[in-house]
Amino acid sequence: MKRLSFPLLGLIPVFLFGQLYLQEKPLDVPYVPSKPEVVATMLRMAKVTKDDLLYDLGCGDGRIVITAAELYGTRGVGIDIDPDRIQESKENATKANVGHLVKFQEQDIFQADFHEATVVSLYLLTSVNLRLRPNLLAQLRPGTRIVSHNYAMDTWKSDDSALVMINETTHNVYLWIVPANVSGAWEGAWTDGSRKTAFGLELEQHFQWPSGKIKLGGSEMLLADIRLVGDTLEFTAEAEDDSKIPKMVFTGRVAGNEMQGTVEVKTKDGRGSQRQWKAKRNPLSMKSLSVEQR
Repeated sequence: MKRLSFPLLGLIPVFLFGQLYLQEKPLDVPYVPSKPEVVATMLRMAKVTKDDLLYDLGCGDGRIVITAAELYGTRGVGIDIDPDRIQESKENATKANVGHLVKFQEQDIFQADFHEATVVSLYLLTSVNLRLRPNLLAQLRPGTRIVSHNYAMDTWKSDDSALVMINETTHNVYLWIVPANVSGAWEGAWTDGSRKTAFGLELEQHFQWPSGKIKLGGSEMLLADIRLVGDTLEFTAEAEDDSKIPKMVFTGRVAGNEMQGTVEVKTKDGRGSQRQWKAKRNPLSMKSLSVEQR
């Protein structure tokens, strides 16, 4: 019996080790901290202020949210699946005396709720960014800034980018501004005294780049100079022929299925006037931004 007990005792630690190994959460990205110079550039590009709420997805040792708290008084939340990194982040926040501004939570970033963020920071991989992209577009409000170290998001091209050179190594920083979803069919109008002018908009959208046409008085015109930043949409409509349709320069803000703003109407003789317009969208016509549309 004693001879049999030794092998059995030898199997116990092996079994326990196997159990511990199976219980560990896999890491999507190896832990590599961003250099301070890169962190500073990320925060500067995102225009972080004390009024922001910064979420760092895959926060590592917490340096991005801690630096934002130190430099700008920004509130921050760091999320990481590695308990060792979360413990390190909490210790670093205490050392920096910003524990009242930041907090850290051990969680899978793909299961995280970050809809309150006004800024999101990333240092993941392109493949992870693409998996995360639908969550970012679904949760974040138009105008939220996303900033990433080194890794982009494929066909969702950045609004801005920068290079940071450190010891002859190039680091890329990318910035996106979450766009409102303006895709679909809109019916709108403006009034000029007792006269009402109705129009229709048909908009398609590739992230922050919409395109489309306007229908007005039996005529159809392609939109030009179209620009979407957050929830602010601007575009121009002008007939290509020598018709009597005036040039129209629209500026508006989007809130769900409603949009309103001002339109400057310029006649062929150079006269212009500004009017208030409103439009509503058929909700069934809207397409998801997380699905490639072209």
